[in-house]
Amino acid sequence: MNTVILDGSAAGDHRGERVRQAILDQLAAHHHDTRIITLREHKIGNCAGDFFCWVRNPGQCIVADDNRAIAAAMMAADLVVYLTPITFGGYSSLLKQAVDHQIQNIAPFFVTLNHETHHERRYERYPSLLAIGWQAETNSRREAIFRHLVWRNSLNFYAPATHCAIVTGDPAEAELTAQMAAALATIARIETMSAPDLPALPVSVAFDSPPRNVLLLVGSPRMRNSTSHSLGEYLMQQLATRGVATNTAFLYTTLGQPAKLQALFDQLDNTNLIVLAFPLYIDTLPAPVIRFLELLAARPRPARPQRFAVIGNCGFPEAHQLANALAICAEFAQTAGFAWQGGLALGGGELVHGDPLAGMDGRAMPIRAALALAAEALAQGQPIPTAAQDRLNRNFVPAWLYRLVGSAGWHLQAMRWGVHSELYRQPYRAK
Repeated sequence: MNTVILDGSAAGDHRGERVRQAILDQLAAHHHDTRIITLREHKIGNCAGDFFCWVRNPGQCIVADDNRAIAAAMMAADLVVYLTPITFGGYSSLLKQAVDHQIQNIAPFFVTLNHETHHERRYERYPSLLAIGWQAETNSRREAIFRHLVWRNSLNFYAPATHCAIVTGDPAEAELTAQMAAALATIARIETMSAPDLPALPVSVAFDSPPRNVLLLVGSPRMRNSTSHSLGEYLMQQLATRGVATNTAFLYTTLGQPAKLQALFDQLDNTNLIVLAFPLYIDTLPAPVIRFLELLAARPRPARPQRFAVIGNCGFPEAHQLANALAICAEFAQTAGFAWQGGLALGGGELVHGDPLAGMDGRAMPIRAALALAAEALAQGQPIPTAAQDRLNRNFVPAWLYRLVGSAGWHLQAMRWGVHSELYRQPYRAK
């Protein structure tokens, strides 16, 4: 069996080194032809969210860095193994950076699977998926979130067999060996995961005093032209009318610049309420957003309590597809010492497409109403009310019509770039 390992661990991760060696030993014992890709040693840019790998250069990221070779290796494999420390219940930012680029290995058009919207296959065959995560101590919430994310990935990438293994603490060598052997045996039986339940979001925290200031963190590479910014900007406008001072920062232009990053951290230390707005990337947060949360969680917190809320959006009509991302955000808040004040999830984010909400037609009325409800509560120190999410759960466009119009839109974009006949191109098809 041809196996590719994506190692998303940081240098010096002792637990990760043990897991890596244990799975390598088992793969060798079962005569796998194994290639290991240590992601920290490769040049992989962040997914730009431009969809050029669908409508301008079908099947291949337009950025010619190591992401292309990794995507090709994955499509040539029978089994792909993810190795990662469990990070707020999800993948490390190193692993997620490579996973985000898997979008080039599926087609843009919509299909219905399990009564929800997904993207079509690009290839006839896909590799099985084995995800191995590790953590220092037992944490049932993070384990459940991690299993849920692996299961979601297996749906979107058509894995014929899927298994999730979690290593806790520092087990004895025999125990670790047995766990890796059992994981490979499950894959060999072509078993798929059943849908795991996500833990309920933690109870949101209310405050006696309103926030004096709020900082919007935009976690989209499209920055001011993104739906994330449109949603966050409208919320900031609503908070400003209620006497809260607002400011905005863009994570994608901050992470690569140490001075700007430090200035943002200093600003965050003096902020009462932080609101993160982000798009869904491969079932959860984009890699740069995860990286920022990793860095933020590693810093000492101010003595006074700080509040944290989120707004997520996705290109699927079903808002519930953001559930994993919101669970990770809530887990981050608890880990880093922030008071969780809830989140909003918007399906069908492409209907907004970065346009200012205030100037949009009636389609945006439920969105504006939801954000106004959220602003009213947050400005009073209260968490985002469930009534706000209820507004967003109403389908602005029927799911079948959204899929039909969305697929037509991809055709039109490809025609504009002159690649319509190549939309199902398979550049990484195994010879």
